[in-house]
Amino acid sequence: MQGLMQTTPLTTNMIFRRAGTYWGTRRIGTRTALGIERMTVAEIATEARRVAGALESLGLAADARVGSFAWNTARHLALYFAVPGTGHILHTVNIRYYPEQIVYSVNHAEDEALFVDRSLVPLLGRMLPRLPTVRHVIVMDDGAKADIPDDARIVDYEELVGKSAEVDFVDPVTDEDRAAALCYTTGTSGSPKGVLYSHRSIWLHANAGLSAFTSRITDADNVLPVVPMFHAMAWGLPYTAMSAGASITMPGPDLSPAGLLDLIASERVTYAAGVPTIWMGMLPSTRRL
Repeated sequence: MQGLMQTTPLTTNMIFRRAGTYWGTRRIGTRTALGIERMTVAEIATEARRVAGALESLGLAADARVGSFAWNTARHLALYFAVPGTGHILHTVNIRYYPEQIVYSVNHAEDEALFVDRSLVPLLGRMLPRLPTVRHVIVMDDGAKADIPDDARIVDYEELVGKSAEVDFVDPVTDEDRAAALCYTTGTSGSPKGVLYSHRSIWLHANAGLSAFTSRITDADNVLPVVPMFHAMAWGLPYTAMSAGASITMPGPDLSPAGLLDLIASERVTYAAGVPTIWMGMLPSTRRL
Protein backbone atom coordinates (compact mmCIF):
# COMPACT_ATOMS: atom_id res chain seq x y z
CA MET A 1 0.00 0.00 0.00
CA GLN A 2 1.37 3.40 -1.03
CA GLY A 3 1.19 6.49 1.17
CA LEU A 4 -0.98 9.41 0.13
CA MET A 5 1.16 12.31 1.38
CA GLN A 6 3.02 14.83 -0.81
CA THR A 7 4.76 13.42 -3.86
CA THR A 8 6.28 16.69 -5.10
CA PRO A 9 9.73 16.04 -6.59
CA LEU A 10 12.64 17.45 -4.60
CA THR A 11 14.30 19.87 -7.01
CA THR A 12 16.34 23.08 -7.00
CA ASN A 13 13.17 24.82 -8.14
CA MET A 14 11.59 24.11 -4.75
CA ILE A 15 14.43 26.05 -3.13
CA PHE A 16 14.11 28.82 -5.74
CA ARG A 17 10.36 29.14 -5.31
CA ARG A 18 10.53 29.18 -1.50
CA ALA A 19 13.29 31.79 -1.45
CA GLY A 20 11.37 34.08 -3.79
CA THR A 21 8.14 33.66 -1.83
CA TYR A 22 9.42 34.16 1.71
CA TRP A 23 12.84 35.81 1.52
CA GLY A 24 12.60 38.30 -1.34
CA THR A 25 14.05 41.21 0.65
CA ARG A 26 17.14 39.36 1.87
CA ARG A 27 20.44 40.91 0.74
CA ILE A 28 22.96 39.41 -1.67
CA GLY A 29 26.21 41.38 -1.79
CA THR A 30 29.05 40.83 -4.26
CA ARG A 31 32.44 42.49 -4.03
CA THR A 32 33.55 43.61 -7.48
CA ALA A 33 36.40 45.70 -8.85
CA LEU A 34 34.08 48.69 -8.49
CA GLY A 35 32.93 48.02 -4.93
CA ILE A 36 30.06 46.11 -3.32
CA GLU A 37 27.20 45.37 -5.71
CA ARG A 38 23.99 44.80 -3.77
CA MET A 39 20.93 42.85 -4.84
CA THR A 40 17.98 41.21 -3.13
CA VAL A 41 16.78 37.64 -3.43
CA ALA A 42 13.82 38.97 -5.44
CA GLU A 43 16.22 40.61 -7.90
CA ILE A 44 18.27 37.39 -8.11
CA ALA A 45 15.03 35.55 -8.92
CA THR A 46 14.31 38.03 -11.73
CA GLU A 47 17.86 37.60 -13.02
CA ALA A 48 17.50 33.81 -12.97
CA ARG A 49 14.26 33.99 -14.96
CA ARG A 50 16.00 36.20 -17.54
CA VAL A 51 18.87 33.72 -17.77
CA ALA A 52 16.27 31.02 -18.32
CA GLY A 53 14.85 33.08 -21.17
CA ALA A 54 18.32 33.53 -22.64
CA LEU A 55 19.00 29.79 -22.47
CA GLU A 56 15.71 29.17 -24.26
CA SER A 57 16.71 31.57 -27.03
CA LEU A 58 20.01 29.76 -27.62
CA GLY A 59 18.28 26.59 -28.74
CA LEU A 60 20.26 24.27 -26.48
CA ALA A 61 19.61 20.56 -26.20
CA ALA A 62 17.17 19.54 -23.46
CA ASP A 63 19.96 18.08 -21.32
CA ALA A 64 22.66 20.50 -22.46
CA ARG A 65 25.63 21.07 -20.21
CA VAL A 66 26.07 24.78 -19.53
CA GLY A 67 29.43 25.76 -18.08
CA SER A 68 30.25 28.52 -15.64
CA PHE A 69 33.79 29.90 -15.54
CA ALA A 70 33.32 32.36 -12.75
CA TRP A 71 34.07 33.65 -9.28
CA ASN A 72 31.62 33.60 -6.38
CA THR A 73 29.12 36.27 -7.40
CA ALA A 74 25.40 37.00 -7.45
CA ARG A 75 25.29 36.27 -11.17
CA HIS A 76 26.84 32.89 -10.55
CA LEU A 77 24.13 32.33 -7.94
CA ALA A 78 21.47 33.08 -10.57
CA LEU A 79 23.06 30.41 -12.79
CA TYR A 80 22.83 27.94 -9.89
CA PHE A 81 19.04 28.13 -10.23
CA ALA A 82 18.38 29.05 -13.86
CA VAL A 83 20.46 26.30 -15.47
CA PRO A 84 19.27 23.22 -13.54
CA GLY A 85 15.83 24.76 -13.08
CA THR A 86 15.24 24.67 -16.82
CA GLY A 87 16.32 21.05 -17.10
CA HIS A 88 19.89 21.74 -18.21
CA ILE A 89 23.02 20.73 -16.30
CA LEU A 90 25.31 23.34 -14.73
CA HIS A 91 28.97 22.43 -15.18
CA THR A 92 30.97 24.55 -12.73
CA VAL A 93 34.36 24.59 -14.47
CA ASN A 94 37.30 24.68 -12.07
CA ILE A 95 39.30 27.78 -13.00
CA ARG A 96 42.26 26.52 -10.89
CA TYR A 97 42.85 23.54 -13.18
CA TYR A 98 45.81 23.43 -15.51
CA PRO A 99 44.76 24.48 -19.04
CA GLU A 100 44.92 20.88 -20.25
CA GLN A 101 42.52 19.83 -17.48
CA ILE A 102 40.11 22.66 -18.27
CA VAL A 103 40.07 21.74 -21.95
CA TYR A 104 39.59 18.07 -21.08
CA SER A 105 36.69 18.66 -18.65
CA VAL A 106 34.80 21.07 -20.94
CA ASN A 107 35.20 18.74 -23.92
CA HIS A 108 34.36 15.64 -21.90
CA ALA A 109 31.20 17.35 -20.57
CA GLU A 110 30.42 18.56 -24.10
CA ASP A 111 29.40 21.97 -22.81
CA GLU A 112 27.25 23.83 -25.33
CA ALA A 113 27.49 27.23 -23.63
CA LEU A 114 29.88 28.90 -21.20
CA PHE A 115 29.22 31.84 -18.89
CA VAL A 116 32.52 33.54 -18.04
CA ASP A 117 33.49 36.51 -15.86
CA ARG A 118 35.30 39.16 -17.87
CA SER A 119 38.32 39.04 -15.54
CA LEU A 120 38.73 35.38 -16.50
CA VAL A 121 38.38 35.89 -20.26
CA PRO A 122 42.17 36.10 -20.84
CA LEU A 123 42.55 32.68 -19.22
CA LEU A 124 39.67 31.08 -21.09
CA GLY A 125 40.35 32.87 -24.37
CA ARG A 126 43.55 30.94 -25.01
CA MET A 127 41.60 27.68 -24.79
CA LEU A 128 38.53 28.61 -26.86
CA PRO A 129 39.94 27.28 -30.17
CA ARG A 130 40.23 23.86 -28.49
CA LEU A 131 36.61 23.76 -27.26
CA PRO A 132 34.62 22.61 -30.32
CA THR A 133 31.37 21.75 -28.52
CA VAL A 134 31.02 25.26 -27.06
CA ARG A 135 28.68 27.21 -29.33
CA HIS A 136 28.04 30.21 -27.08
CA VAL A 137 30.33 32.15 -24.72
CA ILE A 138 28.51 34.67 -22.55
CA VAL A 139 30.78 37.27 -20.92
CA MET A 140 29.65 38.65 -17.56
CA ASP A 141 31.15 42.08 -16.91
CA ASP A 142 32.67 42.11 -13.42
CA GLY A 143 34.40 45.47 -13.81
CA ALA A 144 37.67 44.09 -15.16
CA LYS A 145 39.31 45.75 -18.16
CA ALA A 146 40.24 42.50 -19.87
CA ASP A 147 40.17 42.47 -23.66
CA ILE A 148 37.58 40.31 -25.42
CA PRO A 149 38.97 37.88 -28.04
CA ASP A 150 37.76 38.00 -31.61
CA ASP A 151 35.50 34.96 -31.57
CA ALA A 152 32.07 34.80 -33.21
CA ARG A 153 30.74 32.71 -30.32
CA ILE A 154 31.21 35.49 -27.76
CA VAL A 155 28.26 37.62 -26.67
CA ASP A 156 27.87 40.16 -23.88
CA TYR A 157 25.79 39.01 -20.91
CA GLU A 158 23.72 42.19 -20.83
CA GLU A 159 23.10 42.01 -24.55
CA LEU A 160 21.78 38.48 -24.21
CA VAL A 161 20.26 38.22 -20.73
CA GLY A 162 19.29 41.85 -20.22
CA LYS A 163 17.10 41.77 -23.32
CA SER A 164 15.62 38.32 -22.70
CA ALA A 165 12.05 37.82 -21.56
CA GLU A 166 11.62 36.28 -18.13
CA VAL A 167 10.75 32.60 -18.20
CA ASP A 168 8.83 31.39 -15.15
CA PHE A 169 10.39 27.97 -14.65
CA VAL A 170 7.98 27.01 -11.84
CA ASP A 171 8.80 23.34 -12.24
CA PRO A 172 9.65 21.96 -15.66
CA VAL A 173 11.78 19.38 -13.85
CA THR A 174 9.43 16.61 -12.71
CA ASP A 175 12.03 13.93 -12.02
CA GLU A 176 14.04 14.59 -8.87
CA ASP A 177 16.69 12.12 -10.02
CA ARG A 178 17.42 14.21 -13.10
CA ALA A 179 20.99 15.56 -13.27
CA ALA A 180 21.28 19.16 -12.05
CA ALA A 181 24.99 19.91 -11.81
CA LEU A 182 28.32 18.51 -12.89
CA CYS A 183 31.65 18.90 -11.10
CA TYR A 184 35.02 17.43 -12.00
CA THR A 185 37.74 16.39 -9.58
CA THR A 186 41.45 15.70 -9.92
CA GLY A 187 41.45 13.84 -6.62
CA THR A 188 41.96 10.57 -8.47
CA SER A 189 44.57 9.28 -10.88
CA GLY A 190 44.44 10.17 -14.54
CA SER A 191 42.19 12.79 -16.12
CA PRO A 192 39.55 14.71 -14.11
CA LYS A 193 36.50 12.63 -13.23
CA GLY A 194 32.99 14.09 -13.52
CA VAL A 195 30.38 13.71 -10.78
CA LEU A 196 26.72 14.38 -11.55
CA TYR A 197 24.56 15.88 -8.80
CA SER A 198 20.86 15.09 -8.94
CA HIS A 199 18.14 17.58 -8.00
CA ARG A 200 17.23 15.32 -5.11
CA SER A 201 20.78 15.18 -3.75
CA ILE A 202 21.09 18.99 -3.86
CA TRP A 203 17.74 19.48 -2.11
CA LEU A 204 18.55 16.98 0.63
CA HIS A 205 22.04 18.40 1.15
CA ALA A 206 20.72 21.97 1.30
CA ASN A 207 18.14 21.06 3.91
CA ALA A 208 20.64 19.04 5.93
CA GLY A 209 22.62 22.27 6.23
CA LEU A 210 19.77 23.81 8.21
CA SER A 211 20.13 21.23 10.97
CA ALA A 212 21.58 22.16 14.35
CA PHE A 213 23.92 19.20 13.94
CA THR A 214 25.52 20.54 10.73
CA SER A 215 25.83 24.12 9.44
CA ARG A 216 22.88 25.42 11.48
CA ILE A 217 22.36 28.32 9.06
CA THR A 218 19.25 30.40 9.76
CA ASP A 219 17.55 33.52 8.45
CA ALA A 220 19.55 35.55 11.00
CA ASP A 221 22.85 34.72 9.29
CA ASN A 222 24.94 36.44 6.66
CA VAL A 223 26.82 33.66 4.84
CA LEU A 224 30.21 34.16 3.18
CA PRO A 225 31.06 31.23 0.87
CA VAL A 226 34.82 31.49 0.50
CA VAL A 227 34.91 27.96 -0.88
CA PRO A 228 34.62 28.45 -4.65
CA MET A 229 31.32 27.89 -6.39
CA PHE A 230 33.27 25.78 -8.90
CA HIS A 231 34.42 23.44 -6.10
CA ALA A 232 31.82 20.84 -5.05
CA MET A 233 29.04 23.41 -5.58
CA ALA A 234 30.57 25.56 -2.81
CA TRP A 235 29.75 22.71 -0.42
CA GLY A 236 26.06 23.38 -1.11
CA LEU A 237 26.16 26.68 0.82
CA PRO A 238 24.37 28.81 -1.82
CA TYR A 239 21.43 26.40 -1.78
CA THR A 240 21.43 26.08 2.02
CA ALA A 241 21.58 29.86 2.51
CA MET A 242 18.72 30.41 0.07
CA SER A 243 16.70 27.69 1.79
CA ALA A 244 17.23 29.33 5.17
CA GLY A 245 16.54 32.88 4.04
CA ALA A 246 20.02 33.99 5.08
CA SER A 247 21.76 36.97 3.56
CA ILE A 248 24.75 36.09 1.37
CA THR A 249 28.03 37.90 0.82
CA MET A 250 29.98 36.87 -2.29
CA PRO A 251 33.73 37.62 -2.22
CA GLY A 252 34.34 37.82 -5.96
CA PRO A 253 37.99 37.42 -7.06
CA ASP A 254 39.68 38.96 -3.98
CA LEU A 255 40.35 36.07 -1.62
CA SER A 256 43.31 37.69 0.12
CA PRO A 257 43.35 37.47 3.94
CA ALA A 258 43.09 41.25 4.29
CA GLY A 259 40.29 41.44 1.74
CA LEU A 260 38.26 38.71 3.42
CA LEU A 261 38.74 40.19 6.90
CA ASP A 262 37.57 43.56 5.62
CA LEU A 263 34.53 41.95 4.00
CA ILE A 264 33.63 40.01 7.14
CA ALA A 265 33.75 43.19 9.21
CA SER A 266 32.04 45.58 6.78
CA GLU A 267 29.23 43.19 5.79
CA ARG A 268 28.76 41.75 9.31
CA VAL A 269 29.25 38.18 8.17
CA THR A 270 28.16 35.59 10.75
CA TYR A 271 29.04 32.37 8.92
CA ALA A 272 32.02 31.84 6.62
CA ALA A 273 33.27 28.63 5.05
CA GLY A 274 36.57 27.83 3.38
CA VAL A 275 39.49 25.45 3.50
CA PRO A 276 42.00 25.68 6.39
CA THR A 277 44.64 27.47 4.29
CA ILE A 278 42.26 30.46 4.02
CA TRP A 279 42.05 30.87 7.79
CA MET A 280 45.75 30.14 8.35
CA GLY A 281 46.52 33.04 6.04
CA MET A 282 44.41 35.32 8.23
CA LEU A 283 46.12 34.47 11.52
CA PRO A 284 48.93 37.04 11.28
CA SER A 285 46.37 39.80 10.66
CA THR A 286 43.95 38.73 13.40
CA ARG A 287 46.76 38.70 15.98
CA ARG A 288 47.24 42.43 15.37
CA LEU A 289 43.54 43.26 15.90
